[in-house]
Amino acid sequence: MFEIAPKETAIKANWYDAKIYCTFLEVAGKKGWRLPTIEELHEIYQSKNNFTNDYYWSSTDDDSDGAWIQNLTNSYVGFDDKDYSGHYVRAVRDI
Repeated sequence: MFEIAPKETAIKANWYDAKIYCTFLEVAGKKGWRLPTIEELHEIYQSKNNFTNDYYWSSTDDDSDGAWIQNLTNSYVGFDDKDYSGHYVRAVRDI
């Protein structure tokens, strides 16, 4: 089970900055945020949880220059360059 950070905390960033952002994020005194896995992003898509209709980074990568993304409008799953700064970041934390 995981908690999703409020929509107001979402930013656009590259994958590296997204990971750093989540690490230092504090919401209502809560810490321990992280990027969701690709499986968690799919679960979030299915829940229709107040997301901007766009692509979101996941923490799932292949230890190279790319990481998995998901479009929360149509559930498209793809792979993109970690340096690309046009995808959203929406943190989650374990509960």
